[in-house]
Amino acid sequence: MKNLIQITTVLFLFIQTIGYSQTKNTETISKKQTTNLKNQNTKTKIDTKILKEFIGEYLLEDDYKGIAILVKKGNQIHTASMGGFNLEENSVFNIASATKTFTAILILQELEKGNLQLTDSIGKFLTPIKNVPQWLTIENLLTHESGLDEVAGKNIEDIFYAKNDSIYNAQLLQQVERYDKEMFGKFDYCNTNYFLLGKILEKITDRSYFDLLDERIINPLGLKNTHPYVSKSIPNLATPYHKGEDVTSYLDYRFFRNTVNAAGSMASTLPDMEKFYTSLFETEILLKKETLKMMMDSGNETYGFGLFKLTYEGQNYYGHGGNNIGYSFRNGYNPKTKNLYLMFTNSQRISSEQLLKNNLLAFLHDKKIESLNPVDIASFKKYIGTYLLKEANLVLKLVQEENKLYLVVDAQGIKSKIMQKDESTLYDTTVGATLSIIKGDDTHLRFNQNGFETTLARLPKKD
Repeated sequence: MKNLIQITTVLFLFIQTIGYSQTKNTETISKKQTTNLKNQNTKTKIDTKILKEFIGEYLLEDDYKGIAILVKKGNQIHTASMGGFNLEENSVFNIASATKTFTAILILQELEKGNLQLTDSIGKFLTPIKNVPQWLTIENLLTHESGLDEVAGKNIEDIFYAKNDSIYNAQLLQQVERYDKEMFGKFDYCNTNYFLLGKILEKITDRSYFDLLDERIINPLGLKNTHPYVSKSIPNLATPYHKGEDVTSYLDYRFFRNTVNAAGSMASTLPDMEKFYTSLFETEILLKKETLKMMMDSGNETYGFGLFKLTYEGQNYYGHGGNNIGYSFRNGYNPKTKNLYLMFTNSQRISSEQLLKNNLLAFLHDKKIESLNPVDIASFKKYIGTYLLKEANLVLKLVQEENKLYLVVDAQGIKSKIMQKDESTLYDTTVGATLSIIKGDDTHLRFNQNGFETTLARLPKKD
């Protein structure tokens, strides 16, 4: 059950000391390896018909604005897009919390230089911060096992829509309200961890975090359309939408520099992100092989150092999604096959995310694409109502709007379109849960998600 909660709540928000000769050598290696990567990949377009099989044309009728996809399979790069706004491979978008992978790389580069240890405490680098224990280590921050309070994602909409310039200059780290010692050593995704890592990097190197991104990752990899933070002036920036509104006029670079910072500031394109992940996992331009292995293997079963972990068909995938106002990004890289999927939309959530991800993974593994259909309302009408997921004390609503069904979870702001899997089973396209009819029982539904199975009890109607 924890898995469902993590999926629906975690997805939010996201030393220049070497000498000239070593810098020159690193640049030479970088150019050589980047050229080799470029030469080994060929590009094709995924036919729109195939993409419709991935998503289902029906699902795109009224969901969000657009979606763009890049898939690398067997050294072939496939791209595709559907929906409005002509989102395509060269559209620039906020990668949001995927920025955390870049932050982790910069920290691990400092580890390789000998400028820090994973066991070093916050107090070694930063002056005391209220409600932030000075004994917490860099490793605690990298793995989200610190027990710290969220600040970067707190009141995010109020800050985004703000017209008061002083809000952008507020010292977020002074707004940590509490420390939860019970969560220390347990995975609890929190942007504050990576905000602190960015400050530690600046302290160690005496350089701006954004300058470090440019100097150590963006420029060495030749990421021509990648930017340390979002700005309205970036060419080909995808139009951000939030709650049905074009929010371009509210974009302010200070929101990304000051508020999301090292936890989610960056902007990029799908081809640049493909080059980034391929360079990270297939070369030593950014990290030594042993450091990369530490990055993947450390932490817990969910999260390493700046990387989420996913298993599909017994194979491991690594990546880091991100959500911010106006943008959402998902990805996964398989070190064994070197296959990769990337997708983004210009809304805070990706429509039918789990269904799309499952079908992209099926495509990469030569598996059958899951076939789903619009719901036969008449067959399921009597099951429309409110149910209790007792293990999470969560209320789920199965609601009808015109000729469609949705699963609504008010407590988590979820409204997910429902599809029909077979004559007795509904499929939630956002988190991949199924709701099945129990023969002879109109007051319960069988719930299954990622191997977890339980029974949902229907709640009586309120007068």
